[in-house]
Amino acid sequence: MMISRRGLMAGMAALCTAPAFAAQASLDALVGNCLILGFLGDHAQAEGAARLEADLAAGRVGGALFLRHNARSRDGVLGLSERFQSAAPNAWLAIDQEGGFVQRLTDEMGFTDIPTAEALAEMGLDAARPVFAQAARELAQSGFSMNLAPVADLRHEGNQVIDRWARAFGDDPDTVAAFCGAFIEEMEAEGVACAIKHFPGHGRSQGDSHDGFVDISQTWGEVEAAPFERLIEQDKAHLIMGGHLINRRLDPSGRPVTLSRPVLQGLLREQMGYRGAVITDDLDMGAIRNQYSREQAIVDSLAAGNDLLLISNSADADPDLPRRAVDWVGQAIEDGRLSLERLVDANARIAALKTQVRRA
Repeated sequence: MMISRRGLMAGMAALCTAPAFAAQASLDALVGNCLILGFLGDHAQAEGAARLEADLAAGRVGGALFLRHNARSRDGVLGLSERFQSAAPNAWLAIDQEGGFVQRLTDEMGFTDIPTAEALAEMGLDAARPVFAQAARELAQSGFSMNLAPVADLRHEGNQVIDRWARAFGDDPDTVAAFCGAFIEEMEAEGVACAIKHFPGHGRSQGDSHDGFVDISQTWGEVEAAPFERLIEQDKAHLIMGGHLINRRLDPSGRPVTLSRPVLQGLLREQMGYRGAVITDDLDMGAIRNQYSREQAIVDSLAAGNDLLLISNSADADPDLPRRAVDWVGQAIEDGRLSLERLVDANARIAALKTQVRRA
């Protein structure tokens, strides 16, 4: 599909800073490169796997998202990984492998058990680093190129999302940044990108964005953004994930961070100087799905400044989602809700991330 479609190529020609690959790209390719989609199935022969394989091979999506329901056995995961890699060797294969409760490749499947962040912090950085290195090797050997971790949120007693599951390395920004930095270094050494989460800080939230909106306007403090700032200053932050969090102190409109240009562009990029890629949390989580259509979520996420979009596409699976996404984005560009330049910038940052992490 081509926007208007001559308008796309005319727009490309006007973007003198656009990279060479984007200047020749169709809208389909530009949009597809931004999508990391989930699928139904836990083995290589699953119908959902076959559909995603076809989309990967055709460039309609830029990566595969593995969730808990996809990772039920070692053979199943490795078979899926091999199938997707064969279809698109340069595509992202993304998974949550924080450690503790949030670890999709488990010891029951023959992978090394990763302690919780809290336990690792108690062990000390020197003891934690080899654990990170082993986890990185296993991810890379299993074909994964993106870890949806580490958690850079600060621990706050009683928090039901971070503290309850011991997912934070501590309540001190320097300590959290040090452990996250070591985590990232070991992962990137194996060619695995790390999505640092959940900007601008989830530790003092009083709800779970899997279920619905989480408003941190009254509980959030600037110190919660400090670990992210430290990692940016140390040039260890190359991919950051925003949370589905409402913070009216940062965006009076009440839009969640995922859809907030004042937070992602204003705070993260302009104030904090971040130049890397930004990725959404799953756009099918309740906080987004219950309030926005998929069209709104995709278009508004890109317009806000996200470069990569995670969509599990499982609870209400749509086999035509990649095609619909191109139509929605094309229409948004035509009516001015989204600029072509924003889409080209997203693709440029994705390319830079691959170069940074994979040394491609």
